[in-house]
Amino acid sequence: MRSPDLILLACCVCSLSTLGGASDVEKALIRTLFTGYNLKVRPAANPEDRVVVRVGMVLSSFVGLNMKNEEMSTTVFMNLEWTDYRLSWKPKQHDGIEVMRLPAGKVWLPDIVLINNNDGVFDVALHVSVQAYSTGRVTWTPPALYCSSCGVKVEYFPFDWQICTMQFRSYTYDSTEIDIQYALDSKGKEIREIELDEAYIEGGEWHITNMPCRKNMNDDLYEDMTFYLIIERKPLYYVLNIILPCLLITIIAIFNFYLPPDAGEKMGLSINVLLTLTVFLLLLADKIPETSLGVPLIVNYIMFTMILVTFSVIFSVVVLNLHHRSANTHRMPMWIRKIFIHLLPPYLGMLRPKVETPLSLEIMPRREKKMITISKVADEYFIRKPDSSILFPKPHRFQPDGMCTDMRKFIDGPSSYLTLPDELKSAIEAVTYIAQALQNEKDSNVLKEDWQYVAMVVDRMFLWIFVVFTTVGTLAIFADASFNQTPTDPFKAS
Repeated sequence: MRSPDLILLACCVCSLSTLGGASDVEKALIRTLFTGYNLKVRPAANPEDRVVVRVGMVLSSFVGLNMKNEEMSTTVFMNLEWTDYRLSWKPKQHDGIEVMRLPAGKVWLPDIVLINNNDGVFDVALHVSVQAYSTGRVTWTPPALYCSSCGVKVEYFPFDWQICTMQFRSYTYDSTEIDIQYALDSKGKEIREIELDEAYIEGGEWHITNMPCRKNMNDDLYEDMTFYLIIERKPLYYVLNIILPCLLITIIAIFNFYLPPDAGEKMGLSINVLLTLTVFLLLLADKIPETSLGVPLIVNYIMFTMILVTFSVIFSVVVLNLHHRSANTHRMPMWIRKIFIHLLPPYLGMLRPKVETPLSLEIMPRREKKMITISKVADEYFIRKPDSSILFPKPHRFQPDGMCTDMRKFIDGPSSYLTLPDELKSAIEAVTYIAQALQNEKDSNVLKEDWQYVAMVVDRMFLWIFVVFTTVGTLAIFADASFNQTPTDPFKAS
């Protein structure tokens, strides 16, 4: 065998012997450490001593917040540290071994669990090995998927922020047995917030603004470490898919007042808008928790819009009722003529092409005006006999009365009236009927036009009322949302 081959074989044998020696040393160290070790006994030198347990957390991912079930889901790494004097050794006596990885099921654990869990899972997801150092310091960083309860405030949805908590404490040991403290960083300073993992990626719905933690002492003498997550919603999805369509639907409802009544679509348009808003309200019902503690801002906006659209339906009925009135069904009161024909149109920017009769001259309706007609008695048209004393005064004593006497005899004959011929009576009757019919038709058309103009004025008035209320209501809701500032200190906010 050549000399290079011998050298390579010798190196391999030495390496195997070294590995075997290291394994034997660790086995011997483990045998020494667990001789007489009881994992059910608290690692305190004296019964009155308290075991210091440091609790920290590293956030790996924020899974989401279920608004319906009021549940927050997170993936974390717990950072637990305590001192177990029974797991200490001298490195010089064990080939310089400084740290050992020991199964978590063979050493004492401080049973720190999530108290406010929402799925009944208190413990971590995987019991990884603990790291035991020669000084007796023990660290444990198990991964966990927690579903914690989170009380949701829905008043400002979708421009809301939430404060969710995760409360950790020992399930069996009170404050007389263990002392819960903050975790320490590499420089020995206390970590008073949740740390973010290097691979953490922020989601598309929530933005984490602050992550403090605080130690609390409860009335039952149990200490806990509470981790706070202050999250702010990103409202772009709801703005584009709910708020903006509702705003466009409201604008369509405004144009309903600009639609002429003769088009026949005013009622249909109003009812379609109302049904569309109802569909949006049903979509939001699946997103919002069923609570009576508050009404979401977006629901207030949709309900406000639905109320306005409901009133637009009522207003459309009123306008259509006024538009289709005529002289045969309704008489126009003077106060309607005064307000909606003479008073309001100039303020609404409306100018009627027809010149209106001054209000002082409109004393009675046109249909009640007196007409000069020929008297009719017993189906006979007649001319009343003139007073003979006026036509034929008494003659002067020096005036001859021959002609006067003959005319008087003709007038003061057997009849007091002069009866018209039948042909003339028929002609006068036909002319009178035609005149009255034309006059009635003219009055009816004029009154119908007046009612249509009143309907137009009322429609325009409702248009401006709807625009003002919609604008003010929308600005008020968005102003209310702008005043909802995300808190930076959860202790003051709570």
